[in-house]
Amino acid sequence: MSATKKAGVARFEALYANSSDPWGYDTSAYERTKYLDTLAALPAGGIARALEVGCSIGAFTQLLAARCGRVLALDFSQQALALARERLAGVANVELRHARFPEQAPRGEWEAIVCSEVLYYLDAPALARAIDWLHARLRAGASVLAVSWRGVGADEPFLGDEVHDRLLRELGPWHALDGRREGYRLDRFDPR
Repeated sequence: MSATKKAGVARFEALYANSSDPWGYDTSAYERTKYLDTLAALPAGGIARALEVGCSIGAFTQLLAARCGRVLALDFSQQALALARERLAGVANVELRHARFPEQAPRGEWEAIVCSEVLYYLDAPALARAIDWLHARLRAGASVLAVSWRGVGADEPFLGDEVHDRLLRELGPWHALDGRREGYRLDRFDPR
C-alpha cells in the first residue's frame, strides 16, 4: 500500500477512534433523508444479494439488510468495522469484510451494488479501476447505485459531482435514475 493510502487509512482510523459516529449518521437530518432517498433509488422489489462499498459504522447497512436476502458490506477501516459489528450483531443476513476498494473488490454475483459517499475519496487511478469494475458488474447483471455529497471537502481528490459526471460519461448507456438533490447526488445504472 502506498504512503498516501496508508495516510488515508490512518486518517479514518483516527476519526473512528475519537468518535463512534464521526459524521452523525445516527443524528443528522441530512443522513436520514439521504438514506431514505437511497433506499427509494434501489431497484424495485426484493434484492437477493447486495454489495455495499464503504459501510462505515453500518447505519445504512442496517436499513439495506431489511431489503435484501444477503448483504456483503466492505470498509477499509478496522475501527469502523468494529462499530458496525456491534450495531449489526443480531442481523444474520449481513457479512462485514475488511477490504480496500477497488483493490480488494470481492468476487461474486450481485443484484445491487451501493457506493455511497466513497468514490470521491479514490485517487484518479483507483477511480478508473473502480469504474471498470462497476462496468463489468453491470454487464454481469448488477444494478449500481452511486451516492455522493455535493460539497467541497478538505482532502478528497474529487468532488461528488465530478465523480457522477464521469460515471455518466463512462456508464451512460446503463443510466436509469438521476436523483440530484441540493446536498447529494444519486445515480443508478441498471443492466440491460
